[in-house]
Amino acid sequence: MARYESKLSILPLTPILILALSGCKGEQKDLDSKRLPDLNAQIRPYVTIENSKLRTGPGTQFRAIAEVQRDAKVQVVGRDGDWVLIVSKKGNPPGYIELSSIEPSSGDERAESSAPGVEGKYQSLVNAQVRSGPGHHYPVVAEIKKGTKINVIDGEKGWLKVESKRGNKTGYVEASVARPIGNE
Repeated sequence: MARYESKLSILPLTPILILALSGCKGEQKDLDSKRLPDLNAQIRPYVTIENSKLRTGPGTQFRAIAEVQRDAKVQVVGRDGDWVLIVSKKGNPPGYIELSSIEPSSGDERAESSAPGVEGKYQSLVNAQVRSGPGHHYPVVAEIKKGTKINVIDGEKGWLKVESKRGNKTGYVEASVARPIGNE
């Protein structure tokens, strides 16, 4: 009989629990994605007027993550005080640079790459390492000997993006260790 009494004492609470749970659902607001701003619509083209450090936040107290060269096209999406947030079309991380180091783009500037028109045949000046990305923090994927001819397909942040002669993935070589040669 004690079993039935405990079930009977829970039975009157059931409608109250159902009402409480259904009442909570009404308070949830559905996120309307159409009301969120489209960052692509906010992108404004600017060009750097001096070499600038790209930082993780709006201020010198934030870590520098890259160097943006003078005359580089940058895509500004927002402003925080004297700093602007820029995004990359190449998949690099977004970051902040000082507002005083940019000006609105007129469309006549050089390409976004800091080394426009770098495509072509190059020759290594020293024994060099080919890395998986444009920076020393990327792993070494190959090594080339001094005098090796390389085919450069792009330039980025002081690095040359090179094609593999053996069909491997593309890699990066420091721009300072290679020189352009004619189409030999």
